[in-house]
Amino acid sequence: MSRRLSFGWLVLAVLAINLALLAVMMFGTLAHLAGLADGAEPFDLRPLGYSVGDARALLQLLGEEGRTYYVRAQLAVDSIYPATYAVSRGLLLWWLTMPGRLPSVMRTRWRIAMLMLPLFAAAFDYFENARIAAMLLSGPLVDAALVASASHATQAKSLLTLLTEALVVVLGVRVVLSWRRARAIGQRPTPAS
Repeated sequence: MSRRLSFGWLVLAVLAINLALLAVMMFGTLAHLAGLADGAEPFDLRPLGYSVGDARALLQLLGEEGRTYYVRAQLAVDSIYPATYAVSRGLLLWWLTMPGRLPSVMRTRWRIAMLMLPLFAAAFDYFENARIAAMLLSGPLVDAALVASASHATQAKSLLTLLTEALVVVLGVRVVLSWRRARAIGQRPTPAS
């Protein structure tokens, strides 16, 4: 019981760290970049990707100051964020699928397979960051192949993140419904640790 409780607290702590970093980016660095670029969305916030024209326009709008800030501030925070995302969502998925939480037992291999979603999301996020850094160094005359590579990484990261979050929500709802059903028929529910 106490091991399950301490694991639950670990999940909450890592999730809180990840969400704090996300808030710093959304309301801090990314918001500042959008302000420097006359409201244009930074690369990180374009889940459907971007064309060469879009990338060149953003790099022009950012100017030297904005491109430097993107590298030094945003990419610095975003060098930590993907790892915390992968760990927080991996731990959360593992916690949600622990024996006794869902109506049926989930095989360990399926639990491990689910962990691939946040891991691949983080991997594409790191690849996206490397491509964005290269675009920022190139400036407004950035190569089309580099932009395409960065855009594909952004799209892959966004899709894998969406799938991870959807899986967390679906499993979370199933756990809550299972717990409520057990409570309604008078069974002792699994502790929400």
